Amino acid sequence: MEDFELIADATDSINGYFEVAVSDSGVFLKVFPPKGDGEAVKEPAIVTELHNRDIKDYNLTLIMRTVKEAAGVPVQVAPPPQPEAEPEVQVLVSRDRLEANLVIIVPKRSRPLLLEEVLDRIREAGVTYGLDMDAVQKAFQRPGLRTVCAKGLSPIDGKDAYIQYHVDLENKGRPLELEDGRVDHKNLNTFTTVRQDEVIAEKIPVVPGTAGIDILGQPIAAKPGKDIMLPIGKNVHAVDNTKIVASIAGQLMIVNNKINVIPVIEVKGDIDFSTGNIDFVGNVIIRGSVQAGFTVKAEGNVEVSGTVSGGTVEGKNVIIRMGIQGMQRGYVKASENVVAKFIENATVYAGKDIVVSEVVLHSKLFSGKKALIEGKRGLIAGGQVIAGEEIRAKVAGTQLAATTDLEVGINPMLREEYQTLRQEIKKIQHNLEQTQKALLILKAMDQSSMPKEKQEMLLKLTKAQFHLVGQTETIRNRIAEIELAFEEMRYGKIKILDVVYPGVKIVVGSHVKPIREVMRFVTFYAEDDDVKVGPYK
Repeated sequence: MEDFELIADATDSINGYFEVAVSDSGVFLKVFPPKGDGEAVKEPAIVTELHNRDIKDYNLTLIMRTVKEAAGVPVQVAPPPQPEAEPEVQVLVSRDRLEANLVIIVPKRSRPLLLEEVLDRIREAGVTYGLDMDAVQKAFQRPGLRTVCAKGLSPIDGKDAYIQYHVDLENKGRPLELEDGRVDHKNLNTFTTVRQDEVIAEKIPVVPGTAGIDILGQPIAAKPGKDIMLPIGKNVHAVDNTKIVASIAGQLMIVNNKINVIPVIEVKGDIDFSTGNIDFVGNVIIRGSVQAGFTVKAEGNVEVSGTVSGGTVEGKNVIIRMGIQGMQRGYVKASENVVAKFIENATVYAGKDIVVSEVVLHSKLFSGKKALIEGKRGLIAGGQVIAGEEIRAKVAGTQLAATTDLEVGINPMLREEYQTLRQEIKKIQHNLEQTQKALLILKAMDQSSMPKEKQEMLLKLTKAQFHLVGQTETIRNRIAEIELAFEEMRYGKIKILDVVYPGVKIVVGSHVKPIREVMRFVTFYAEDDDVKVGPYK
């Protein structure tokens, strides 16, 4: 039995009216005609009613025809309405279970959704920790919006123990280069020194991790920190198993990842009558100057804050922050490098490099590799500069044609050793010849009747012969090595950034070129048995 709804207006003259019935078979429309002066039914009134009932898939043509006919018989104007849809609640749990997202989908023909239903669905997803009710309310009020409805607590991993230094190691051996290209010898940071009982470093202990918890209520383990051993080396000790303290005053050195303090001598003032000469196995730091006639020798590095004024300094690396005033007798020798602000009337040897930031005046410089005079002035005037590989300066010579010799291609240290070895091998060969002659005489004697002292002499001379032969072989091998090095050094260069004046003599290997006119921005090198001139580079 169809359930019709009567929609009409009662007046003195009866207006037309219509009825809309909804069933499983469809939507049916009855239109009744007016009586008397009543008004006929209008299509918009029917359409409005259908919209109010959320019926939109209607046939307007059939509605118009039914209105026109007003026969009072049911006419199907729309298909049966779709059944009511269920709202959808999506709870999306992340892979690491540290976050859940909430999305609510409510179709147009959906039944009403209750907030409690949303919470039930979240609980069904297993979320028990970190629920954000504000985010749930927001998603509930705005269907289709994705919100983070729950957050877990991430674990905090532990931190490894580490060594924190109380001394500056980062800038060790890094001199400051100024804008004009000079090196600031006042801030070389060549040595790291510590005092007795000074705290060198300390162990920052392990920081334990903090466990987390996921949104399902399960704990998440934290990664633990790793502990380390104190890197105890020589002349240091541990305090409270956390601090590393110097047992003596000396130079700090990291060797094989262990902290060591190597003994060093530090002189607050000058080397003079109050201190006497110094001969030390380690490093020497002199806060003052080395006065004339005094000597400082070290197997390690020597650093002089002042000048070397007619004194003698020998070491591994020698740094003279102010300069060398030789007074025709100053002598500096380093097995590796010499660094100075200026050198005047002195003799300087370096197994590797000599670096001067200002001037070299009337001095003799011998470097195994390079002689670099490149500071603001960068002048070589008078004297002799010899380097194994390269000489570099801004100005060579003077306008007054001061005699200045620049020589590359021969390592002066090797040359000196070479000459010494040649002299030594002559002596050894002479001794060997004398020994062999004596042996021939002794061996010619009747061994059975030889006196005991002669037998002892024969044994002694035989041992001496083997020793001398061994010495000869060793020296010959070293001479061969040096000669090979000489061959490799023939590619040495002399580079002058600004000007070379007449009076300068250029020597590259065995080739000589006197300078007879002003030359600028040049490089001298040997090629085709001659000294060639090219641009500075």
